[in-house]
Amino acid sequence: MKRLFFATITVLAFTLTGCSTYQYSARQAGINRQDIQATPTIVDVKADFSKRVEVTSGWRPTKSDAMAECNYLAITENKIDLVVDPIYKIEYRILKRKFKASLIGFAGYYTNSRTQIEDMELIKKLTREDIEKYLIMHNPEVLKYMNAQGEVVNIYHNDGQKKCCKQEVEPAPVQEPATTQKKKK
Repeated sequence: MKRLFFATITVLAFTLTGCSTYQYSARQAGINRQDIQATPTIVDVKADFSKRVEVTSGWRPTKSDAMAECNYLAITENKIDLVVDPIYKIEYRILKRKFKASLIGFAGYYTNSRTQIEDMELIKKLTREDIEKYLIMHNPEVLKYMNAQGEVVNIYHNDGQKKCCKQEVEPAPVQEPATTQKKKK
């Protein structure tokens, strides 16, 4: 009887002390007072496509918990700032009602941090021509907004219309050559 009692107590003690639960969180900056405001920070993201990130969560009660654990593990185990282009594989055990997630992505690092005000000052220094050149170089879709002279037209949507369209340039009307009639005297 004493053996059964000690065995039960031992199993119960291991069961109660062996359980752990975890919760994972994302980065965020919350300010609880309304009289204090934070200036938004802008960063560039440098993606390292040569560094592949692969992690798998444990079995979790919800799909979002499993995905959050994957994000946490990817960032902490690989010493990166964020996961670029993540894709997930979700497993579900029907009987246990648990989720497991696997994540594959690439390493991402924050670079060139600046305040929103500093960023606006940089933008003010740009000319419209600089912006158009940038758009043409980095977005092939802009090419469809070029006219025959190579000028970018109607990409700023200043006309208040929601649709994007190439500005149609109507051809000049063809004029008939002036005929000169000699008056007979």
